[in-house]
Amino acid sequence: MAHLSEETLTLLALGETEDAQDQQHVASCPDCAAELASLERVVRAGRAEPPVLTDPGPGVWAAIHAELGLSAEVAADPLAGARGGARGDVPDDASDDAADEAPDDATSHRTGTPADDGAGHGGATVVDLDARRSRPRRGVPYPLAAAAAAAALFVGGISVWGAQRVGLEPDPTVLATAELEPLAGYTARGSAEVDERPDGTRQLVVRTDPADVDGFKEVWLLAPDAQRMVSLGVMAGDEAVFVLPENLDVGEFPVVDVSNEPIDGDPTHSGDSIVRGVLDA
Repeated sequence: MAHLSEETLTLLALGETEDAQDQQHVASCPDCAAELASLERVVRAGRAEPPVLTDPGPGVWAAIHAELGLSAEVAADPLAGARGGARGDVPDDASDDAADEAPDDATSHRTGTPADDGAGHGGATVVDLDARRSRPRRGVPYPLAAAAAAAALFVGGISVWGAQRVGLEPDPTVLATAELEPLAGYTARGSAEVDERPDGTRQLVVRTDPADVDGFKEVWLLAPDAQRMVSLGVMAGDEAVFVLPENLDVGEFPVVDVSNEPIDGDPTHSGDSIVRGVLDA
């Protein structure tokens, strides 16, 4: 069974197409259904409303103050005024935590306090880093902060991806289109179009219904008499994009042909065409 292309599944996940045949295929193909469900989860995450950020409560600054062993001069919550409270108010339990974290008065290793080095050189600030590293972490939810940072990066990446997928990139200019009709022995139909990208490159976009093939599908551009042809490559799914050579005159080879090619090592056209149509500028 031929699976839907990544482009088709992406459009289904974004809700940009409601093709009945594609939906029927997903309903009958567990692999495509699983891939579509995964893409839909990504889309929902990208489109979800971001969480509303609020000012931290006074206990947060108290915990930071205690964790870093800051001096009493900076014990006041710097956001207290913005919340309408007194800037100097610190919760009792936070004060207790700060007291628990403060070093003993008998030691000279006190943050922000002049210490005597024994030679009469007072005024130097000495910080006991080993003691600070050994303090238990209290009040600061580091795992939650890391998770929030990761979530922000994820949502930001989804936003960029979504912007690219939903059409914020410049649309290509359609130069020609063709309806692909089934040939003898097949019922599949399809379409093709020649697009010109903003950078000037041209590409042929081919879409077909699923078709049972013995080997693989190959896309060709044929001259009107079908005596000359150019192979563009293998069509792995039901949709494929081929970059056209700069010197290829589509007017000279206007017939789009998708063939059923056996795996026999013969590079020529098998003569077994699935669909065919003429490009109309």
